[in-house]
This record gives sequence, C-alpha cells and structure tokens, in this order.
Amino acid sequence: MDGPNGKKIALVNGRIHTPLGMREALSIEAGRIAELGKTSDIAPGADTVVDLKERPVFPGFADSHMHFMMWMESQELINLRPCRSIEDLRTVLRAHIGEHPLPDAGWYRGTGWNQTSMPEGRAPNRFDLDDIAPDRPVMLTRVCGHVAVLNTAGLNAAGVTRDTCVEGGIVELDEEGEPTGLVAEEAVGYVHSRIPGLQDEDMLRLLEKYGPQAASFGLTQLNTDDMSAFGFDFRRAIGFYTAAEREGKLPFRVRQQFLLPRRELLLDFLSEGWRTGDGTPLYQIGPLKLLCDGSLGGRTAFLREDYADMPGSRGVAIYGQEELNGLAALAHSSGMQVAVHAIGDGAFEMCLGAFEAAQTACPGAARHQIVHAQIAGDRQLDRMKSLRLGALIQPCFVPSDREMAIARLGGERAGRSYRWKTMLKKGIPLAAGSDAPIESLRPLDGVHAAVTRQEQAGRAGQSGEPESGWTPEENLSVAEALSLYTWANAWQSGNERRRGEIAPGRDADLTVLEQDPFLVSASDIWKIGVAMTLCGGRITYRAAME
Repeated sequence: MDGPNGKKIALVNGRIHTPLGMREALSIEAGRIAELGKTSDIAPGADTVVDLKERPVFPGFADSHMHFMMWMESQELINLRPCRSIEDLRTVLRAHIGEHPLPDAGWYRGTGWNQTSMPEGRAPNRFDLDDIAPDRPVMLTRVCGHVAVLNTAGLNAAGVTRDTCVEGGIVELDEEGEPTGLVAEEAVGYVHSRIPGLQDEDMLRLLEKYGPQAASFGLTQLNTDDMSAFGFDFRRAIGFYTAAEREGKLPFRVRQQFLLPRRELLLDFLSEGWRTGDGTPLYQIGPLKLLCDGSLGGRTAFLREDYADMPGSRGVAIYGQEELNGLAALAHSSGMQVAVHAIGDGAFEMCLGAFEAAQTACPGAARHQIVHAQIAGDRQLDRMKSLRLGALIQPCFVPSDREMAIARLGGERAGRSYRWKTMLKKGIPLAAGSDAPIESLRPLDGVHAAVTRQEQAGRAGQSGEPESGWTPEENLSVAEALSLYTWANAWQSGNERRRGEIAPGRDADLTVLEQDPFLVSASDIWKIGVAMTLCGGRITYRAAME
C-alpha cells in the first residue's frame, strides 16, 4: 500500500463527483482532501500526480453489514454454491476429500448449498454424507449461514444427540427421534464452538491474502460482525484489528458490529468503558449487534403468519420480547448504538417494540438500526420512521431471493417485501451492504441490483430476469443506490462529517472507477471495473490505468 508520508498527491484529469458538481482534480495532504479544482491549478507542487484520464471518482465505498472473517475463511472452504442437486453436492464433497487429506483432528467444511435450487426439494441430511465421509466430521453450511448439515461423525464430534437442547437453536429430529444432521440458528453456533477455531496467526494470514482483494472492489470501510470468529471475545477482536492497524496491514477502515448476545457479555464490554464511536483512525467501535430471527431460505425468519410452503411454521424468534427489550435498553441507556438482525415481519415487530421501550425509558437521539428489514407492512414502516430507525439492507438479496421468497411467502406477501424505494420515500435512512459471504462483496453488484432488481445479464448462470425487475416500483435511481454505499453509510456510522462526500477537509477515502455508472446502461453497471482505491490518502489498490 502506498502511504502519504507527508507528501502531496494530486489526482488530475478526472470526473470527480462532489456535492457542488463535477470537478477535474483534487489534492490530498495528510490523508485528507486538501483542494478541489482544475488540473492546471492542482498538479503544480504535488509530489505524486495521477492522471485519471477522465475516469470518475466517488467517495470511498463502504459495506454496511458483512462478516469479514467469515468471508475470508469462506474463500478456502469447499464451495458448494454451484451445486444444483444433492448429488452435485456429494460429488463436490467426494472430490475435495480425495484431493485434500486432513490431520486426524480436522473437519471438512463447506459453504453455499441452497436446497431451493435442488430438484430433490429438501435439504441434505447426514445420510447423504455418511458414505462419503464415514469416519471424518463434516459440516456444510447453507448459503444463508443460519443452517448447516453434519454427517454422523460430525454430530458425534460435536456432541449433538437427540437430547441436545440449544436455546434459540434447532436440532432437527427424524420420525424416530434421532438427529437428521440439520442444525439451525444458535445450534449452528453450538457446533462451531466445538470445532477448532481460527487462531490470530491464521486470521492475519487471511487478512494479508484477502484484504487487498476487498480493497480491489473499491471498499474503504467494512462494517463487520466478526464476533463468532473471535469466540465472542471482544478483547481479542479489538486487539487483533488494532495490532493489524499498527503493523500497516489494514487496507480499509473496520467498524466492528459487536455481537454480544447475552447480558453478561454486554455488561463485561460496557464495564471496560467501550462505546460506539471509540477507536482509532482505522478501527472503530460500532453498534451492539443482536440476532432476532434467522433466514427466509432456511425458514427460520420469524413471521407474523405461517410460511406459505410450510403451514403451521412461522420460523424462530431467538429472543423473547422481554429479553430483547432488556438488551436493547441496556445498550441504549449506556450510549451504544444498536443494530438488530430482523428478516421476518414478526421479528421486525419485536424490534420496534424493543426500540420503543428503550427510547421511552431513556429519551435521546440514537441511530439505531434494523439489519436486513426485508419483510414489513406499511404500519410497521411508519412506526419505524417515527422511532427514527435506520435499515442496513442488502440489495443483492433481491435477485437471488426472488424465487425462494415467492415460495416461502406467497406472491402477494413477497411482493410487499424488500421495499427499499418505499422506505426512502417514507424518510427511513438506508445504508447498503452485502452480508458477505452470503452475497458478493463487490459494491457495484449491489448498485446494479438496487437499480434494476434483476439478475446480471451476461454473467454465467444468470439471465437478467425479470425483464423490468422484480416489483420495479421499488427500483432505485443510480444516484440513490450509490449514496447507499457512500454518504448513507457514513451517516449510519456517525462519520458523515469526515467521510461520504468529496470535499476539502474530508478523509481522502476515494474510489476511482473505469466507467461512470451514470453514463452506462443500468444493466451493465455490474461490469464496471475499479481503477483505484484510496483510504486515508493511501493507495490501497491500483489497476493498470491505460
């Protein structure tokens, strides 16, 4: 990474998008934007001059919610996303085991399977895996991250039996009362806690290998929930990232979303004096993160009415209302921002109740957030607005979830979901992200999805359907979509006076693209490449700029 080192950098001959219109050049000093103007005025006196050759420059892209450690680790797990049947999954697993023998204590782990794309019409179970790996534990996680399947050896190694009971989790049993191998929600975490986790040296290796890849996507800030990777040890998480910053190994800013799901963990964190906004230039304490329900694809999202394709089931509420209220109130009254995962409208209702109770007991401005906020009625959105809540959304969920959501919810209810345009019209603040590794970490994939609500025409396995987008009245403009990855992300993070716009005095967090999203067909936005990324004036990624 190229650092400022007290030198003046000039970006010239560009198309620089600023709040006051287009500019041609800018200079950077001490990690901040010093001046905007014409190339002839900016270039003289600069130590380094970069000719942009009319490329567009935007505020640095940020991801509002993802799992960075999980994303990096997933790059080296068995990739099951291409599997279109259980037999495909078996073939991939068999080939991997044959090519990658593991130490005696090792687990075979994969991620990305999705039963909604499999003709069998069911999730895989332990019997699908046992003949391939009869003696070695296997754990294969669904694409959503909320459901996993283990073979019999994996169940035994994790100590999962017919009598295993995990609060907020599901261990599926067959007709004879024995585990099928499927676990969901907190039971997934229960299994993970019994698998040897990443050590700090493993995480550092992953950061050095895959951090530059994230920067190559134009990202200058990640809002990430990594706490499960750190064993819910906030001291370890803070220590790891601040050490990486000192050693110059962070090519972007990290804002940690602290998943502290039990009262004693939150009290321990608060007792050390940490609050939202604390931290260093590249590592910031973010919100308390809580999980209120699961995933729609795994049928663990908590709904107010039954699943259309599973009558009698409404999903999983991970907390009771009183416990959720208590955690939200404790964080709110202590000065912490709170971000709660809620996909189903039942979970959404619980979040509204918790935030309303917290703000009634302790009035005060707070930028609390609902993560995902996929399914909500008009009255719920109006109540969300009145409580001044924001949403951290994932535009890429729209094209990838469409068929599954219609099956789970029915056409009418699904058509009233993923309502990003409606939320903006109601004045609800939104910021966009990926939930990576669930979806692509590339912000331009998200911009494309927000603008078109279509698959990516021309990408392998995608057709560009539906023709006008799924519920096209919810399509965003290019300006709206880009804002969700720039200024809106800065605002939700409480950093809008330092980042999110290109102006003198702001941090020099910048993304230079090969083409301007305003000047290409909306269907081609995902094809645009990143030419350069700068974080605090450091060039963290640079393509060959001809």
